[in-house]
Amino acid sequence: MDTSILKVSNLTKKIKKIQIIKEISFDIKQGEIVGFLGPNGSGKTTTLRMIVGLSKPTSGEITINGYSLKKDFVKAMSNVGCIIEGPDLYDYMSGYKNLELLGSMSKGVTKKGIDEAVELVGMGKRIHDKVEVYSMGMKQRVGLAQALIHKPKLLILDEPTNGLDPQGIHEFRDIVKKLAKEKGISVLISSHLISEIQLMCDRVSIINNGSVIKNASIQEVLSTGEVVWTVDDPNKAQFVLKNTFNCNSFIDGKTVRALIDVNLLSEINKTLIESNLKINYIENKKRTLEDLFLTLTDQNKNG
Repeated sequence: MDTSILKVSNLTKKIKKIQIIKEISFDIKQGEIVGFLGPNGSGKTTTLRMIVGLSKPTSGEITINGYSLKKDFVKAMSNVGCIIEGPDLYDYMSGYKNLELLGSMSKGVTKKGIDEAVELVGMGKRIHDKVEVYSMGMKQRVGLAQALIHKPKLLILDEPTNGLDPQGIHEFRDIVKKLAKEKGISVLISSHLISEIQLMCDRVSIINNGSVIKNASIQEVLSTGEVVWTVDDPNKAQFVLKNTFNCNSFIDGKTVRALIDVNLLSEINKTLIESNLKINYIENKKRTLEDLFLTLTDQNKNG
């Protein structure tokens, strides 16, 4: 049974016969936070606009909580809350009045729902102050409350930490993680702050030149590292790595380099020693999400 809250299948977008988005596919399960990463011009914002109904796909399918965006637009979008290009608030009104105004335009929004959203984003008594006195972080919290008042299954957040200071970013991250863990809300979040995606998300989809070039769990990304062995017989070490662990490696003088699951490092070292190899030095260069992102987008920049 497919439990995806959001499912994007073979999505394509053409503008004046130029293919901007090229048959991309990814999904988000309930309560999962997925990061959507891509350099400027990669097609990231175009994809997000299609998911929230601001732009029509040329082909492909978007399904939200089981409803096709193409065939059942109203029901599909009733499950979505979003912040695209920052929250849109009236400065001369209080945060609460802004929420009431938006709620009056949406079916099924109640005072209780507004109060619950305010509590979820931690605004407390400040929600009754005028927006004009809010910090950027407070405005972003009210924007998040706006996205939550109709109890969506899916949140779409486009660069939500833009303009926030480190404390504001930390607080926003904690709120999003709480929404996913305690309320089961699925979140798709784009950001140029790759370190924040690494701290906040369960999985990541990386897009470049209109194509998704990697779907991976954050755990998978962080468990992969480059290991460098300095050994007495590099050719033999390379043979052992390939034939025992199906691991491709590169020789540079007396060193052998390979990308491996670092959880296997102890087993690999033991096997190398049992193969009568003398290991003089081992360097474990653990990778980050930023390393993976830069490597993949550089490899595909002419793709």
